Amino acid sequence: MSRGLWLVILLCCHAAMATTRLEGLTPLSMTGNQTPQRLDLSTHNWPIGSDDELVIEGHNPSARPQTLILRIDDEASVNYRSRVNLERIVAPGPFTQRFALSEWRTSQPRALALDKLTKLYLFMADNAPSLTIHRWYWEPGLTLPEGTIALDLGAAAVPRFTGFEALSPGDPRLIGHPTPILRPSGDALVRDGLRNLDGVRLEVAKGRYQLTLWLDDPGEWEYLPHPFERSVLVNGEPIWAEQWQPQEWLTQRYLAGQSREALPNPDPWQLFGARQGGPVHVTLNHPGGPLTLTLVGHSPDAKYLAGLLLAPYPAPTSKEALPNSGNDLAVLADATASVLTKQRQLFLEKWTLAPYSPAPASQQLSLTPITDAAPTLQIAPLSAADALQQASQPVLAARGSQLLLEFAIHAATDDPTPLLVIQPPVQAGSPLALTPYYGKWHLVRPQASGTLLAPSDQELVEGIAGLTLLADVPRRLVLQITVPRDAPAGHYLGNIQLLSQQQLVQLPLTIEVLPLTLPAASKPVGIYVEAPPYLNWLSPNPEALKEQIAEASRCDLQRLAKLGISGLSPALPQDEAGMREIMGEAAGLGFVPPLLAYTPLKRWGGDPASQLEQWQARQQGLTASGLPPLAWSLFDEPDLATLPTITTMAREMKRRDPAVIRAGHFNHPGQVGLLAEVEIALINAGFGADKADVARVRQHKVTPWFYNLGTPRAAGFYLWQSGAEGYLQWHGRMPTALPYDPTDGRESDFMLLGPQACEAHRLSHDLLLLQQAIEDLRWLAWLEQEARYQVEAALLLERLRDQLPTRWQEAEQLPSAAWIQWRREIEQLAKGLKTLQTGANSSS
Repeated sequence: MSRGLWLVILLCCHAAMATTRLEGLTPLSMTGNQTPQRLDLSTHNWPIGSDDELVIEGHNPSARPQTLILRIDDEASVNYRSRVNLERIVAPGPFTQRFALSEWRTSQPRALALDKLTKLYLFMADNAPSLTIHRWYWEPGLTLPEGTIALDLGAAAVPRFTGFEALSPGDPRLIGHPTPILRPSGDALVRDGLRNLDGVRLEVAKGRYQLTLWLDDPGEWEYLPHPFERSVLVNGEPIWAEQWQPQEWLTQRYLAGQSREALPNPDPWQLFGARQGGPVHVTLNHPGGPLTLTLVGHSPDAKYLAGLLLAPYPAPTSKEALPNSGNDLAVLADATASVLTKQRQLFLEKWTLAPYSPAPASQQLSLTPITDAAPTLQIAPLSAADALQQASQPVLAARGSQLLLEFAIHAATDDPTPLLVIQPPVQAGSPLALTPYYGKWHLVRPQASGTLLAPSDQELVEGIAGLTLLADVPRRLVLQITVPRDAPAGHYLGNIQLLSQQQLVQLPLTIEVLPLTLPAASKPVGIYVEAPPYLNWLSPNPEALKEQIAEASRCDLQRLAKLGISGLSPALPQDEAGMREIMGEAAGLGFVPPLLAYTPLKRWGGDPASQLEQWQARQQGLTASGLPPLAWSLFDEPDLATLPTITTMAREMKRRDPAVIRAGHFNHPGQVGLLAEVEIALINAGFGADKADVARVRQHKVTPWFYNLGTPRAAGFYLWQSGAEGYLQWHGRMPTALPYDPTDGRESDFMLLGPQACEAHRLSHDLLLLQQAIEDLRWLAWLEQEARYQVEAALLLERLRDQLPTRWQEAEQLPSAAWIQWRREIEQLAKGLKTLQTGANSSS
């Protein structure tokens, strides 16, 4: 648990502050009122400085988000790497996009010469419709009050936050030998800083100040720095300290976002931005003279500082309250308020909310069946009579199958503790196994690398403990039902009862189990899995870590097997014994081989000779064990320049073991030459995912699999129609730094399994839809069997072949109701065929 130690100390301040040279808003000329806009700057001489901003105001008339691209050249720009190229996703409707000039760095990297700019281009991605541009202009950036010290720590070449002075290694004010850190996320203040910094030495005028320190490294990919104990001293006296127990840090810091819901007030700044960089605010009094800030901790991560703001604080003058303020920090100093306001402005103009329609207001408590997997916000509450009529219709199921029943709960008033009772469907004392889930609302990035945020209740919490209701915010309830292979045919009846604020609603659960058993899944359809990354940080010793990771992997495999997931790229250890253990577990749980070994080769280093030696040793041992062979992933969406190196590696593996199964991920037509070097080609839409593309892969005598097509239910019907032999979806668990902050990495978090393994069962709704796609495949396999003997089945099979898309672009655009309807047609046929065969109703 965090604890702050406050001390009132005295201090005087001077610093060379970077200032704007603009007197005010300065318009740029326009050609027409749409994109593209091109401006030759060589004939202009605006007095812009690095603390200024370029602001673009306009309107997106399209119903879809569009990508706006800003290109800036200076006299030294000769190619892509020597100019600045910035992309923003613009939501439909009016927009304002703000670009801080202090962040204009090329990929070389090099800061653009602002006094020698030559061109500004504003344009759209290829074939995108034009945006309306109302105006674009230079605007002065942040100017801080006299006497403020504002320092942005980091490497000399990285972007600097507007209004702040850069403080880089080699500056005499720094104490120790710090290392600069640069992360891909956050504004220019928080995304870079100095690690292993002992302190900062300043000369400060007498006065009362508000000191703000940005102390947190935001992390990158699956890594989040995690100092458990650290403190800050001023002139030897402690002013702030923090200490965590590892499990405390896990729940209260790493997983804190689990308890914060986006709706009904989806404010990205309050949910994410205000916490980034870990700002700490302290009031100081100083008699004047030297001020030494000391960072204390047992690791380099504990001595990290991204920014320092020392703001004159004679008396509270701003009405803006400090988030989570305590004691005498009821309001912000003027400079502090200005900085946080600028951070908020930059954050919200970059991370904008995608347009969404709030759910229809509900006048009373209701429970509405969801029949087509529609987004929860689009579900209008039904009357009690209509909901009862829908819920009373039997849902068909086969023995040994799994199905989902989904409902939307609408409430007129908040209720932190509603009572939900679910009676599983039962017939003659034989119940069907039922697992309930409910959805939690978070903001996510609909496009993995986009800048739009949208409310989503994809994350499902297993069980009903902790269920809350909010007025006019629908709650998705999902019931996963497993039908045993020996379940007697007939009607199974259960019910749902929900009591909230003295209102009671109830609905029946009616399942009709048909007297047939579906074939087992014959194609691997599943996900890529990694163990929770935090285990590497919290485990006390290597042996404990090894066992914890093994236990987490077993837990993941058991959960996936229980869900009926058939394919897998497991979290494989690097040692042969660990590999055998996971592979044996997967084989025993019924996963369809081969398992994809996605990570081992890349984790055995970058030297091909070493990789080959490590691989050969594991391959020989695994072959001798008698376990099903692994498919070794050789490459993952490779650059075309690396093809010769990959080819050499692939051929050497084949020479050493002719029975090896080599796999690769193809996302570009130019990679087609690598088809000769693999036995399994995992292809996505970038390479081509049409039925014709699958046939093209087969022509090379290679087994085609799909990966990451993005519509889980299509992994059933479309996989069958295309002729591909497997499907894997990325990723079971890949948090980018903090799991519940989608803005803190190059891409969004990918969490089909949730951030934890057995500690807290959370999973994505998409994972359950993927499981239903496997059920689709099983129904199709049953239909193919029946088509050999039943005319009705043969006719339906032929009609599905004709109706199902053969082009991925068409399949991707189908509504979820289309996949569900095709499944229902097979189920209804099954019921009718059984009636004809037995001469009696199948449910009797």
